[in-house]
Amino acid sequence: MTTERRAIGQSTDFTVRNEPLNSGKRAGLLEQDGTVHLSSPTGELILAHENGQQSVYWGFDSIDSMRKEFLAMWDEALISVERDEIDYISMNLSQVAARDMVLPILETASFKQFAEWIEMLHPDLPESPPVFSAGIEMRRAGEDDLDIFENIWSDSLGDLADGLATFDDFASRADWAGALTLNNEVIGFAFNGTSTSGDGQILTAAIAQNHWGKGYGRELLEAALYQLGTVDHRRAVIRVRPDVRQALKICSGLGMRHAAGGIEWRRSIDEEEINLELEARRKAGVKARFGGWR
Repeated sequence: MTTERRAIGQSTDFTVRNEPLNSGKRAGLLEQDGTVHLSSPTGELILAHENGQQSVYWGFDSIDSMRKEFLAMWDEALISVERDEIDYISMNLSQVAARDMVLPILETASFKQFAEWIEMLHPDLPESPPVFSAGIEMRRAGEDDLDIFENIWSDSLGDLADGLATFDDFASRADWAGALTLNNEVIGFAFNGTSTSGDGQILTAAIAQNHWGKGYGRELLEAALYQLGTVDHRRAVIRVRPDVRQALKICSGLGMRHAAGGIEWRRSIDEEEINLELEARRKAGVKARFGGWR
């Protein structure tokens, strides 16, 4: 195993990967500040900053190689986890070969399944602004709105929240931030930017819980899509959680279609919590093995 980076242009055609990683995205990950790249003749692990958190990418030429090398690579990468800056460590599983054999390895490293995600694409952005309901307006947001947005964002996602570090990252990368108001009260917001593919991107959008079910979410997304079109984007992407059924329904109703998907796994950055879980798992295994006679 070595900590030296491979040449950026090398093949990334590993048989077993956590998700497809084209040469362009891989090169971008390796070039950015703070990336950790561990490699061997038969595999690699990348720990990189994404969306305010740290994300893991790995690839190996076989399951046997992954069994032999992943945990050692991960232990080395853990040294570079920035616990004071992030909320968790993220890993996406998409199109994983030999999935049933991969999952026990990830669980040994204390990764847990979090939630499914779907990336949806709008192929033809609207040319006209939306027609809002009575009392609804959309305005460009200001610094004073950020605390309100953060509260709406956290409350609306609940157990599916992505962490405040992600919110701060979206806010810093947004080319446009819009506040949806009802009679001058902020009830929702959207952050727009540009995706790595060059398409327009709705980084995030949310409506305050006490205003759900009134059609405001659709109006918010219509306004966000229209704004992307005004800055010469022809298409737009947004990532949604299928568990938030209303969000998926709204996006589908606006003409968005499925472009990609996967399952996000997360690892806590609280090592004390992880050690307690491992000890509890060990004790449970002992009881099962010896019939609980003690």
